[in-house]
Amino acid sequence: MDERVNILVEAFKRTTEKGVSIEGILIVIFLFSAIAGIILFSYNFKNILEKRRLKKLFIDTAREIGLTTEEVEILWNTAHKINRDPYLALEVKQTFEKIIDTYIKENPNFDQEKIRHMRKVLGFDIVPPFMPLTTTKDIDLFQSGNLILEDRRVDVALVDKDELYMYWAVLDPVPVRIEKGEKVLISFIRNNDAIYRFESIIEDIYKENDRTILKLPHTFHLERIQRRKDIRIPVTIPIKIYIKDLSFSFKTEDLSISGLKFCIPKTEDNNIKIFNLGAELNLEIYIENKIIETEGKIKNIYDREDRICFGIQFINLKKEYSKILEDFIKVKQMEFLKQYKKTKG
Repeated sequence: MDERVNILVEAFKRTTEKGVSIEGILIVIFLFSAIAGIILFSYNFKNILEKRRLKKLFIDTAREIGLTTEEVEILWNTAHKINRDPYLALEVKQTFEKIIDTYIKENPNFDQEKIRHMRKVLGFDIVPPFMPLTTTKDIDLFQSGNLILEDRRVDVALVDKDELYMYWAVLDPVPVRIEKGEKVLISFIRNNDAIYRFESIIEDIYKENDRTILKLPHTFHLERIQRRKDIRIPVTIPIKIYIKDLSFSFKTEDLSISGLKFCIPKTEDNNIKIFNLGAELNLEIYIENKIIETEGKIKNIYDREDRICFGIQFINLKKEYSKILEDFIKVKQMEFLKQYKKTKG
């Protein structure tokens, strides 16, 4: 207990031993209140100093990346309003987008160029293929898709977007009966990723160069329908395959927690013939200083220009091996993203 509190408690004991008076009680209450006030002030003062220190560190970090002082203030202040870590906004696109979405809703006269500059500096202006989309702002321009109506599907394409809206052009020559204020569903396939769908309300409909343009507000509610069970990453690691009493050493083309792909040059025709569709085999996968052992089955065969590639599905993969693969893939994704940002920068 604080020494000041001990002194006060002792004074209170002495006062009560000699007899209690109103004046004595008031003095003790006053002293208690004064010391409590000093302790509370000291605590709050320390918190203020710590917050200032953390803010300065954040400002220095963000300014070093390339953000302006005003842009740093936007991230810091808005992040604390919605209880988000501002540092995550510098690394995680989803956190950044949530913060910016709150900011533009609270500031109708926001500067779009400033937001675009922040997104570009942080490497969030384009989402690489190995990262899923988190908002409709991530959709690439000229992405084609389908407007799904009750009686048919209509071809559409994203022709423009800003911080508030996206603009989809109707490509179907047959007139479409849709009205302003109507809820619509748009579906599209993103290359090397998944199928995405989202619903939105038509904010406006207008003509531009004989094309019908649908103005839709952005949304975070993207439904992602992955065509593969698990995310695959392009990575080269050594593997050993045991099949028909033979063993082969290869390197992977890609990897997921449910399977992998490897390729054989067409010049090795004798080896290719051994790997038939549906054939079962045993695998050793070498990840850093770990060896993953599992059974596998050839699920797909791809004929490329100069090689044949084989898609292997893992069979009875142990949980501890699945965890190793999952952790490895997450690390690689972050490495790819950092490298992607450097390449863009």
